[in-house]
Amino acid sequence: MAEITLDQLKVFVCIAELGSFAAAARHLNRTQSAITYAVQKLESQTGLILFDRDMYRPTLTRAGHLLLPYAQKVQGDVSEYWRKVAGISRGLEASVTIAVSQFVSPDPVIDTLIDFQEQFPTVRVELMTQTIQRAEVLDDGRADIAIMPEFLPMGSGYIRYSCGAERMVAVAAPDHPLAAQQTALYPTEMQKHLQIMVSGRIEGRDKRNYALQTPDFWKTDDLNMKKSMILRGAGWGALPEYMVCADIRAGRLVELSPVEWDGLDQLPELRIVVAYRRDKVLGPAGLWFARALSQQWQPE
Repeated sequence: MAEITLDQLKVFVCIAELGSFAAAARHLNRTQSAITYAVQKLESQTGLILFDRDMYRPTLTRAGHLLLPYAQKVQGDVSEYWRKVAGISRGLEASVTIAVSQFVSPDPVIDTLIDFQEQFPTVRVELMTQTIQRAEVLDDGRADIAIMPEFLPMGSGYIRYSCGAERMVAVAAPDHPLAAQQTALYPTEMQKHLQIMVSGRIEGRDKRNYALQTPDFWKTDDLNMKKSMILRGAGWGALPEYMVCADIRAGRLVELSPVEWDGLDQLPELRIVVAYRRDKVLGPAGLWFARALSQQWQPE
């Protein structure tokens, strides 16, 4: 039996994850015929058909479904091997750039950074604070590590460590009409009032906002500005619990009780992850930080 190559497995995984031969060709910067040939050769070598090509988009056959996890594991093991090689060759990195979403409570991050400084006193840390609703800061190389909510599955191109969850809370100023209501709020009532929303400036992506509850809304790209607007009574909105818990206790904000939120019977809890690109070689300090943050994270 001819030997299967890592490149063939890479093409197989790429098609399965992106959903088409054309998308895989674009992602791998190859011609579609080269992608097709690689898959056909793999199928010929194994004697198994991996994709059903009778549909508009190729779909995995039963054999393809069974073999895909093994191909992904081989690809991941090879990537891990080269990361280890590069890390050993590089030694300790000079700096680590960390992007932190405003949806993430800063306290666990700062606690981990204090420990990090003791472990790696020569490594400089650069922090970026943004809304970060997607992983562009990793894709374009602005950050080595991102701490962010995983709003949508990020895919196997990223290594992720779970860091708990952040509860979202709907709030309004004490003198806001919604704050005066003691009962659960129905969508028809909430839709009568201006909603303050946060939105990332993401072009060419799905722009549906799953937090939108009313046709009457204003947008800002900064959570702190959103909170300030709500505190001043400009409208109501949902914010991470860590941002509003002290204000609720002090009476500066009132927690609202929506009957439903985007079809759910409660506001969501955002799954927080610390992530980096699978093909990005992190040095010992960066890897230590990612793992340490995940291990010590204590949701509020």
